[in-house]
Amino acid sequence: MRQLQEKVQVLEDVVLTVFERGTKPNSQEIRALQDFDLVSQTLAGMWSFFETLREQNVETGSADIDHASAGVTLEKLRLRLRDHGDPTDV
Repeated sequence: MRQLQEKVQVLEDVVLTVFERGTKPNSQEIRALQDFDLVSQTLAGMWSFFETLREQNVETGSADIDHASAGVTLEKLRLRLRDHGDPTDV
């Protein structure tokens, strides 16, 4: 979550800079703006993971992290979710 927060802050700074400058973004800014897609995919993957965990808990009273992370398409995110560490570090 901290990484997402940092990434969103960078994206916000880039967008504000481009708007204030009033010109087209340069190549470095374009690369930064492309991270919006990664942020969106990461949030969707996390939502899917936690929703699956919630459903498992309602149905069975327990949660299977490996099963819940199976639907996450971003490999690095999937591996971090399966790490069984602090879920806020995702």
